[in-house]
Amino acid sequence: MPAVRVIVARAAILLAAMWVVVFLGIALSRVGHPFELEWMGGAFVDHVCRVLDGHALYVEPTERFVPFLYGPLYFYACAAVSAVVGEGFLPCRLVSIGATLATFVLLGTLARRMAPAAGRTGIALAIGTYAAGYPVVDTWYDLTRTDSLFVALTAATILALESCRRPRGAVGAAMLLVLAYLTKQTALLLAPPFAVALLLRAPRLGVWFAIAFAVTMLTVNGVLDGLHDGWYLFYTFTLPRRHGYDWSLFAGFWLQDLLPLYPVCLAGLWWFGASALRAGSTRTTLSRGAWALGALLAALSSRLHVGGAINVLMPGILALALLAPFAWAEAVRRGPFVTRVVGVLLLVQLAITWVEFGNESDPHPPRLFRPARYVPTATDRAAGERLVALLRDADGDVLVPLHGYLPRLAGKPPGAHAMALIDIQRSGEPELWARLEKQFFDSARDRRADLVVLDEGIEHFGRLVVPGYRVEGLLFEPGERTFLPVVGLPTRPNVRFRRAP
Repeated sequence: MPAVRVIVARAAILLAAMWVVVFLGIALSRVGHPFELEWMGGAFVDHVCRVLDGHALYVEPTERFVPFLYGPLYFYACAAVSAVVGEGFLPCRLVSIGATLATFVLLGTLARRMAPAAGRTGIALAIGTYAAGYPVVDTWYDLTRTDSLFVALTAATILALESCRRPRGAVGAAMLLVLAYLTKQTALLLAPPFAVALLLRAPRLGVWFAIAFAVTMLTVNGVLDGLHDGWYLFYTFTLPRRHGYDWSLFAGFWLQDLLPLYPVCLAGLWWFGASALRAGSTRTTLSRGAWALGALLAALSSRLHVGGAINVLMPGILALALLAPFAWAEAVRRGPFVTRVVGVLLLVQLAITWVEFGNESDPHPPRLFRPARYVPTATDRAAGERLVALLRDADGDVLVPLHGYLPRLAGKPPGAHAMALIDIQRSGEPELWARLEKQFFDSARDRRADLVVLDEGIEHFGRLVVPGYRVEGLLFEPGERTFLPVVGLPTRPNVRFRRAP
């Protein structure tokens, strides 16, 4: 084997192993943290607890519970793990960690089958590129969110698409994409390019895939909507459709969000051009380009969707990770010079994400990636325990609008998450919002809660819950960073209101 290929192989394996270890190190060091790592995570635990308690997820909104706009599969998967390890954040994070590890395995399998000429180097490049995306999405892979399970199911769908040779294989791929849809609706954006990819390779199988997905998805939606008295599609289809798009983020997606992924983007673009022009490989290249471009455009669409955060980049990183072994296999065919250039690009990709460039949601100057920044401290945990004790000692119910899981930890009834309330507020259903708003006003007027704790900067929710209450003080000093989530929006319960005499 030429020296350059040996160097790239060894470096790729070493860097890929390093990133997998970084992922496991951060994930396992915070898997047992009993409080939120990201500001919406606690509400996901509340959803899982509803499943465990035998309650429906998709119901008319109340001050106690408003569902998020996601399908049910992640919540039921977490509930199944909860039956073994108990309630809380642990089972939800274990599902995300397990899904990420499954994604690594699926990427390795895809690289081995789809780019056999790339050998072990291709497997390392595929796994390493995805693992190196962990800091690009602010270490989202192990959070209490739907994304990692969705990405794992998407990778499984791609493997099924590439492996199928008969109609039943195409139907199996469609069923996997339906499961991805039941985890996160972004799968709807993936269905057309995935169908095109299979149509290009095997037209009859592409038709089977498209029909099977459409029929199953529509049937499942109809059944779930009937079981939830029409609320399922309201939350998972109608409300997301009404959010609209923020086109001011378009340039930032390409110029800032994707900046740390430019090396593999360049390698992937070169592979597509070179492979498409090579005799006998055009159809296969166009097929693979279709699902890769579809995944990247799905990430773009989700980013532009109002409320889209950096986590929506994950299916795009998955697609780019699969382009890495394709590019390496093509480079090896082209000779030493091309092998050197492409090899350097792919190794740079595995190293460059040690620098955090910021993104459209969190702009900041370039800085070194520090794993400790994403791990809560003992001080954070102690602050959370003191807050739970404060809520537990309250004489009656408590209200924490952005962290409804905290009252549950204190043995009190949980409350709806403010983000879900915002979804109802901008739903275009004024009568529904008026009924929900009235519940809060009635609660405040009757002073049902003894203690209300608000995050700073949500005064519009304070208007709903604090009439008849007096300010008691702050939980944290100005400028103090304790108990802030380590990922996402830096917000925490801080301003205390006590029921007035």
